Amino acid sequence: MQLLMSPLYREGYYGEQYCNATSDIFGCWNYTQAGTTAVIPCPAIPGMNPNEFAYKKCTENGTWWRNPNTSKEKSDYSYCWKDIHTFIEDTNSGHEHVYIFVSGYSISVAMLLLSLFIFCRFSQLRCDRITIHKNLFTSYVLTGFSWILYMLLVATNGVVIQNNHIWCRMIHVFAQYCVVCNFSWMFCEGLYLHTIMVRTFGSTKHVLIACYFIGWCWPFVLVAIYTGIRGSADDIQRSSCWIGESSLQWIMYVPIIISMVANFVFLCNIVRLLITKLRQVPEATQTKKAARATLILIPLLGLQFLLVPLRPEIGSDMETAYHYISALVVSLQGAFVSTMYCFCNSEVISVLKRKWYQHKVMFSGKRSRTSSTIAATTYTFVDHVSTVQTSIT
Repeated sequence: MQLLMSPLYREGYYGEQYCNATSDIFGCWNYTQAGTTAVIPCPAIPGMNPNEFAYKKCTENGTWWRNPNTSKEKSDYSYCWKDIHTFIEDTNSGHEHVYIFVSGYSISVAMLLLSLFIFCRFSQLRCDRITIHKNLFTSYVLTGFSWILYMLLVATNGVVIQNNHIWCRMIHVFAQYCVVCNFSWMFCEGLYLHTIMVRTFGSTKHVLIACYFIGWCWPFVLVAIYTGIRGSADDIQRSSCWIGESSLQWIMYVPIIISMVANFVFLCNIVRLLITKLRQVPEATQTKKAARATLILIPLLGLQFLLVPLRPEIGSDMETAYHYISALVVSLQGAFVSTMYCFCNSEVISVLKRKWYQHKVMFSGKRSRTSSTIAATTYTFVDHVSTVQTSIT
């Protein structure tokens, strides 16, 4: 093995030719002697059998075999793909965490829609800050809806994944766009909050315009680039409804990570500013308020997602627990945010109480007027009868 990895050896110093080490979407291929075939285990992804092997041919002239139709290097993963019956059986079972996702997203979507109705129904709640909230909530609704569709129609349906219909790939692209929009609006929440904390008396209209571009337009650009590149890639990249993870997704992941890091910086500076403004109050109260503000801002800015990429090793005892915990955290994020920033919001509660009080007053007034009308009618009737009786007498 040491001789194989030696530069002198692989460059033909000893009179032998070798294909250079390379990689593709599914695996890495070591230096391979000319005229032989490299072998690696199949990857453990949906639709493939990790107990089988993939092959890559090194030609006699020391170059990897290329597909004559595309002139691109081609690896043979044909033995990796499961037969349709085994694939469907495996795909349709063992998805308990998927149903947790679906249930959690359904709860979140219902609560978010109710929150959006409240925000849009009452004019007292119309301001730039609530506008940012409404866009964030809308991105949560779209994300939940898209993933519910993808999981129920694609991820748990082996026939659809095997057939690789164009509509299932379109759902995948739509779900990716919604996810990027969701993280973009989390960044907009942090940007707006940081702006009003730093510039207390400045105008925020320009920030709101920038948020519209960052929240809805910028994700479209990223997802369009990702879709174009993956759609024109090799057959492996375009297979299985794009359900497998791809290195091309880093086109979207890198900006998301940058936005989360920026939100963390915003949070640290916001907490610093809060502590500065609370220095006049006792230390215990100051610490309590700062800690409460930090805990409330973490879900709004999506900072808990920084822990989601820390996955345990595949096959470990913690892997199953990780899937269940991440399913709960991700799917119920919208429900938690709507609870904290709508149902537990003092402004919203005050508006709802005032509306309920007005409704009660109007209802009571209507009942009072109705009773008065009935009473007046009865009195007139009695008086008329008395008058008639007096006249007769």
